[in-house]
Order: sequence, then structure tokens, then C-alpha cells
Amino acid sequence: MSESIKQLLEWATEQLYSNSCSARLDSEILLAHCLDKNRSYLLTWPEQIPTIEQQECLRELVRRRLQPQPVAYLVGHREFYSMQLITTPATLVPRPETELLVDTVLELIEGRSSVDILELGTGTGAIALALKKHAPAAQISATDISAEALAVARANAHKHQLEIEFIQSDWYRQTESRLFDLIVSNPPYIAATDPYLSQGDLPAEPRQALSSGETGLEALELIINDATGHLKPAGWIVLEHGYDQQSSVTALLQDAHFKDIRTLRDFNHLPRLTLARI
Repeated sequence: MSESIKQLLEWATEQLYSNSCSARLDSEILLAHCLDKNRSYLLTWPEQIPTIEQQECLRELVRRRLQPQPVAYLVGHREFYSMQLITTPATLVPRPETELLVDTVLELIEGRSSVDILELGTGTGAIALALKKHAPAAQISATDISAEALAVARANAHKHQLEIEFIQSDWYRQTESRLFDLIVSNPPYIAATDPYLSQGDLPAEPRQALSSGETGLEALELIINDATGHLKPAGWIVLEHGYDQQSSVTALLQDAHFKDIRTLRDFNHLPRLTLARI
């Protein structure tokens, strides 16, 4: 039976209600994708009847969403810092809270004519690309251990016509002889035993991008301890980490002789951002 846009959205929202805290939004994004329209079209033309193929497209995507698969994987993109980024199961889905990291770095480099930035664990390239877009004079290098993730990052750079140096590397390994003004990272920081990893969409995302080991601090510790050998004098490190890791990250930075240590976004159960200067 042919159904209108309004009816299809109501059906999809009902199907997803128990699975997603954003069932209506998910439904709109999935249907807009099947129609090759934006979400405003759905609100403007609620009585329009999509084709049978478009209706079947929605039903298939709802079925996959219930598995659950992230919406960003189903439609193949996610917005970050006003840029639409290609997103695949090879990469972590960019989170809106990570935009604070971009804001913070842009504030640190404001007014500087030349700056070298290293991003560790770039994934989709979201952070590096947002920085390059808003600080075009910056020289930005971005690493990832995953060749598949780097292919996505390079595709995003090509899509937005931004020049980034992408390096396949296990953290600093392929950047041994270089010094940077800033090191930035949103590394895996969830403990391997945290039940959160089995909730929501997380089981569908690459585990190595979410957890680095038993405590969740393993990648953060490596990044901090090795940063001093890769930073220029007075260089900064900016790290996203778990809401309950502030004291541990601060201690690691102090032990590595960083100063001016600051933590931003002090809200319960949200990632936090810590920055420090060498």
C-alpha cells in the first residue's frame, strides 16, 4: 500500500521508538536519504506519496537501524562543524561534543601566521579538516593506524578541497623526527570492560577507535608520555577523554612536566577536554 511521507515518518518513528532516543530525527534522516531530499522537504510536502522503491528503501534502513546500525553508516555521512563528512564502518562516527576540541584549538592559534598541528587517530578526518577549513594557513598532519580509516579521511579532504598530510602510523611512530606546535587527539578512552561498549550503536563502531585497553587510559598515557619529544617549546597538547578521567589525565600531564593544565566541559557523563603546555 502506498503511504504518504507523513504516514511513513509516523511508522518509522514508532518502529524506532524503543531503540533510539532520537527516533523521529532518525526517521527523517533515513527517509530524506531514500528520497534524495533534505529534511525540510519532508515538512513541506507531508502528503506526497513516495515511490514503492523509496518506501522499500526506508523499510530496509529501519530494519538495519534496529540491529542497531548507526544512522551515519546507513546514509553514508555525518555533519561535523558544518561539514558533511563521508562516514563508513571503518571509522568512528564524529560526535558533536568533539567540536569543542576544534573550538579550543582555533582559540589557541588565533592570530598566528604559521602553525604546525599533528592530529593523532584522525578517523574520518573530522578534526583535522575542521581546523584546516577555519585556519587555512595551518600545516596539519593527521595519523591513523587504519588504512581503511585513512581512505575515508582522504576522501573527505578531497570532497572539501582541503590539503592535509595523512600518515598511516601507530600514533607517533612515523613522525619520529618532527616537532609540532600543537598535538591534538580524541583517542580511544573507554575501558575494555565498560558495559557502555555494548550499548546503543557502539557495538557497530570499530572497537579500536573506542577502547585502547583494560583501563581506557592506555592510549592517553602513550600520547602524553611521548608528546614532549614531538612538541616545540611552549607547544600545546589538547585531548578529549572520559568524564571520569580528569584526575588521571591531569596526573599523567603533571608527571610528563606539562604546565598550564586546564579541563573544559565539566558536565556529568560527557567527554571532557584537557589541554596543557609543555
